Amino acid sequence: MTYTSFSIGRPGRAYDGVAMGSDQWNALITRQFEILGEGNAETIVGGFAAGIGKFINVNTYPDVESSSRVIARLAAEQLFEVESSGPFVSTEDMMKLMAS
Repeated sequence: MTYTSFSIGRPGRAYDGVAMGSDQWNALITRQFEILGEGNAETIVGGFAAGIGKFINVNTYPDVESSSRVIARLAAEQLFEVESSGPFVSTEDMMKLMAS
């Protein structure tokens, strides 16, 4: 069963002092996307939320274990610091749950 996660975070320490667009930055971002690809992640939406100064990502995975592995690998390689990550529940589904 697929798993959709909602994550809030910021670039990890691996990016500290690395100029955006440099060869080193390109290598880091490429590695980050490789890890997501290896976890069979499909990014539904991703972007920067200026109000909280964090990146927001909604990703779908084959299962919760794949999501956990991706988060663990990104953290181990210091590519992304996850502030919060958990299941994404649509508004309609949440309303149904709350009414039951």
